[in-house]
Amino acid sequence: MEHGRGMLVVVVLCVSSWQVAAAANGTGGGGGGRPRVPAVLVFGDSIVDTGNNNAVLTLTKSNFGPYGKDLNGGVPTGRFSNGRIPPDFLASRLGLKDLVPAYLGTDLADEDLLTGVSFASAGSGYDPLTSTLVAVLPMQEELNMFVEYKEKLAGIAGEAAAARIVSDSLFLLCAGTDDIANNYYLTPIRPIQYNITAYVDYLTQLASDFITQLYRQGARKIAILGMPPIGCLPSQRTIAGAGLAGTDECDAARNHAAQLFNAKLKQEISCLRRTLQLQSIGYVDIYDVLQDMITNPCKYGAPPNWTSLLLLKRARSRRILELSRRNPSLARCCVRACRVRCVDERMLRHRELRGDDSLQPGDGDDVR
Repeated sequence: MEHGRGMLVVVVLCVSSWQVAAAANGTGGGGGGRPRVPAVLVFGDSIVDTGNNNAVLTLTKSNFGPYGKDLNGGVPTGRFSNGRIPPDFLASRLGLKDLVPAYLGTDLADEDLLTGVSFASAGSGYDPLTSTLVAVLPMQEELNMFVEYKEKLAGIAGEAAAARIVSDSLFLLCAGTDDIANNYYLTPIRPIQYNITAYVDYLTQLASDFITQLYRQGARKIAILGMPPIGCLPSQRTIAGAGLAGTDECDAARNHAAQLFNAKLKQEISCLRRTLQLQSIGYVDIYDVLQDMITNPCKYGAPPNWTSLLLLKRARSRRILELSRRNPSLARCCVRACRVRCVDERMLRHRELRGDDSLQPGDGDDVR
C-alpha cells in the first residue's frame, strides 16, 4: 500500500478551496479536464523528497530495497516509501502527472519542469544545523535550486509565461519534523541554547522567513504542512524509552513540541496572510489526521500485510493461538496495532491463561 493518503486528503481539500475562490474571481482553472494548477513545486524533508538525496553525498538515502518495492517494478527511486509519496498523490489528483520528479540527479524533460519538481531533501529542516548534522541540503539551498529552476523555466516558456506558471503553481512546504526529532532531542547543542518553547519560536521564525522568500520569488499559492505526532514515530519512541515497559504509548514531550510548533506556525501564517496580502496561503493540519489513524486504525481499513490479514480475517481461528505461542511479542504487537476493535484480544488472553496447549500445527482454518 502506498503511504500518505491521510496527508493527501487534507492537502487536496486545501487546494480545492483555493480553486473555488479563484474560480469566483474568474481566474480558476481545472475546467474541461484541465489541471487545476500548472505545476506543483515542493520543498522540505523526507516526507516530500522524491529522490534529491540520490545526488547528495550523504548517508540519508533510500535508493535501496525495500524502498520502492511497489513502484516502477520495484526499483528504488529515492523516495522514503514503498511507493508514491504525498507530492505524487497530489500531482496526480490535480491532473498533472503521477510522479513528481526530483530536481537533482534526474534527466528532466521540458514537460517535467513545466509541471513541477521536488527540491526537498530528506533530513533537512528549517534550522540550518539540522541539515548539517546529516550532510543533506539545507532549506536555503532548496530555495537556491528554485531560483535556478526559474531560469530554466524561462528558457523553455519565455519570461512572461514562466512568471505566470510560478504564480499559478501550488507550492508545497513540509519541514520541521527533523528539527525536533533528529536535532533538538538527539543532539546536545540546541537544548543548551534553548528550552523547547524558545526553540519552537526559533523554528517558527525560520519558517516564516522561508515562506516570505518564496513569496518574493513569485509564489502565490502556498500550502504549509504542520508537524505529525513525532512522539509516535517508532524511532522516537525507542529513543525516548517509550514502550520499554511493554506499553504502546507515544512520547508525550515530542508530541507536545509538535503541537506547540503547529499552533505557532498557524498563527504566523495568519500574520503572513495579512502582511503579504496573500489569501492563497494555508496551514495544513496533518497532526490530528495521523493521530486519529494511530488511535483508531480500523476506521481506515486493514493494513494489507500478512500479519494484519491473519489477525483481522482469522481472529477466531485456532492458528492465531498457535502464532501467539510461537511468537508472543509479534502477536502482542499485531493485536496492539489494531486495538481490540479489530481483534478480540480477550479471547487470546483467556486461552493463554488457561494454558490450552491442545492445539496442533494444522488445526483450525487455513491462514495462508
